[in-house]
This record gives sequence, structure tokens and C-alpha cells, in this order.
Amino acid sequence: MGPLWPPSRFWQYWSLAGMVVLTAAFWWGVEGYTLFEEATTRGAIADGLLRFSLLILTPALVIAWLAAAWLRRRVGENGYWQMLGLVAMIWAGSVLVTRMLVA
Repeated sequence: MGPLWPPSRFWQYWSLAGMVVLTAAFWWGVEGYTLFEEATTRGAIADGLLRFSLLILTPALVIAWLAAAWLRRRVGENGYWQMLGLVAMIWAGSVLVTRMLVA
């Protein structure tokens, strides 16, 4: 009998949560770009947060997610989920605050 695949539930959780994270990142990329291109007046804080979340946080979230196998071996499964959760919470907070400031 061959080895069981996947070797842990990590990959099952990672793939399910990955669909949500990558869909959210794509949504914010489109939604944020639309907000960025609108000719409405916004405050400097809202504009800076919008740019920061689009240019820095969204790619960071996607890169951290895609580097799961490499990160998992170095920080362990629990450490990986804690790190990814922290990045996702920072990203989600930035998106929510930006939406509140712009709307």
C-alpha cells in the first residue's frame, strides 16, 4: 500500500482557506483599483491606506499563501497558521478601514 496523501489535514485546510483568501485578494484588487480610479475626493489617510493595501498588503498576503509548503517546514504547521492569520487580519483590517473611510 502506498503512502497516504495528503500526509496531513494541512493541505485540505490550506486549499479550502486558500480559495477564500485568493478570491478575497482578487476581489479587493478589482474593487480597490476601481476606488483608486474614481475621481472622488478622499482624505490623505484613506488614499494612502488604499494604496498601501493594494500595492503592499494584497501581494504580501498572496505571496505568503503561495509559499505555504516552504514556510510550513521552517516554522511548523501551527507557526505557519499563526503567521498567515496575522497577515490576513492585517489585510482584512486595512480593507475594512479603507472601505469605511472611502464610503
